[in-house]
Amino acid sequence: MTLHEAIAKLLSQVRRPMAANEIADQLNKFKWYVKADKSLIKANQISARADDHPELFLIDRSVSPLQIKLFGKQSNKAIANQIIGTEKLTSQKALTTQAPANLKTSFEPISNPDTCILILGTMPGDKSIELNEYYGHSRNKFWKIISTITGNNLPFTYPDKKSLLIKNKIGIWDVAHNASRKGSLDSAIQDEIPNDLTDFVSKHMNLKVIGFNGKKAESLFNKYFKRQEGIKYVSLPSTSPANTSIGFDGICNKWRQILK
Repeated sequence: MTLHEAIAKLLSQVRRPMAANEIADQLNKFKWYVKADKSLIKANQISARADDHPELFLIDRSVSPLQIKLFGKQSNKAIANQIIGTEKLTSQKALTTQAPANLKTSFEPISNPDTCILILGTMPGDKSIELNEYYGHSRNKFWKIISTITGNNLPFTYPDKKSLLIKNKIGIWDVAHNASRKGSLDSAIQDEIPNDLTDFVSKHMNLKVIGFNGKKAESLFNKYFKRQEGIKYVSLPSTSPANTSIGFDGICNKWRQILK
């Protein structure tokens, strides 16, 4: 795989513009393209390669750092055929045929302009992905905790659950946009690509608190992002059914920190 093919593959999976240094970091991790001298890919190489292939990439230089995205002058299908080679393709889905095994993708965030508290998980578990709902496992304590600490009745439908969050100015998202993970355990997450949390924070001017739903969510955040002044960061016990180290009352006492 050439460097520009690796960049296109990454952008097709992430489905958002990325900075050159971010692309370089991910490709160095995945090793989809390895330089002849085995040295690390640099951000300036990513930018130069994107410049060399306007048929694949658009570069937004109006922002800093500049952002690279798919696609340029050709159609998605034409680009897919160029990347994969002579294989006949019927849709852009062919771009992901070489994706890591057990690749799973997170949901869009639940938030609005009034959101002042953001709860970050790692990424949805398999049951949540099946239901297309945050914290969809029947034994996950998240919704019971939120209703308890905010003094509300436990919601049972997903629209009511989302309304509970919006009513209390709470947003939820995950640190990982996608990752390879067999099963639902956080410990099985590999080759993760983060969501654009920097952009999220910049667009939510009322955000005051970020809470991490479990240690893995916090460690992934620390791996990719810097903590910003003016935001309170709170480590929280995981709401996962796998967390049996603390009782429900104890969990609620910890989670009440996000409301202070």
